[in-house]
Amino acid sequence: MDSYFSAFKSCVIAKDAQLSAEVDLDGIYDELLVIMPAIDSAAISVRISDKSGGTFLPVHDFLDADGDGTVLQASTAGTGSIAVIFKIGGAQFIKLYAGASQTTAAVTFTVRGIKR
Repeated sequence: MDSYFSAFKSCVIAKDAQLSAEVDLDGIYDELLVIMPAIDSAAISVRISDKSGGTFLPVHDFLDADGDGTVLQASTAGTGSIAVIFKIGGAQFIKLYAGASQTTAAVTFTVRGIKR
């Protein structure tokens, strides 16, 4: 039987970068839990691909409250210490994207896939 949760995995955005390295969740998941550390001010969103090394695309929600289909993102800065759940629609390969470069230091997020 498949697990409802992936293992916790590290997801690193390098110093002076906006996009993390690829993370393989080792299975197909509907949602992604992201535990956010303190970061430079930025909106964090998820990019997904259908294969390892593929093209990573932003996730849009066309069923959001105002129906505008905006990219799913969470804004955070400084203190971190929050957890956010993103819809990823059955993805296995993910990257995190910061709306601004992380100029202070590399940032390590903790991620975990969730099946609904």
